[in-house]
Formats: sequence, C-alpha cells, structure tokens
Amino acid sequence: MFFVSLLSPIGKGREAIAYLKKLKAPRGITIHGAYITFGRYDAVVAFEAPDLKKAMDFVVTVGIETGYLVETLNAVPAKEI
Repeated sequence: MFFVSLLSPIGKGREAIAYLKKLKAPRGITIHGAYITFGRYDAVVAFEAPDLKKAMDFVVTVGIETGYLVETLNAVPAKEI
C-alpha cells in the first residue's frame, strides 16, 4: 500500500526539517522520499507500508517527532483503476 503524508507546521520548525533529512524507515516501511514544500503544507513523505496498522504507527511517530500535524492519504496508481 502506498501513502502520502502531508505535514503542516505546528511545532519544531528547523528541528523537524533536520529530522526529515535523517528519516529512516522502520521495519516494514519503505520511504520513497521526504520533501520540503511551499504552500499549505511544509513537507511531504511518500512511503509504502504492508497494511494500515504499520502505516498508522509510522505516521504517528513522524507526527510526534516533527511536531507537525500530519494528514495521510492512501494513494493508488492511476493505471490500477
């Protein structure tokens, strides 16, 4: 399952950016990229997880560590629909 997490600033600023630069995938998660963005969201993390529980655990950890509000979307490749 592929996910995209959108991060909105509510907390640590530069510390959060440093955390995202060093973001390591826990067991069962594949991180495709962590990006700093401009606009409504300050960062985006694209990742794969084997199930919703693993994805939720990862997202909660990222939110706690960054101090960001995290909104996560399940993404399905267009060609699979």
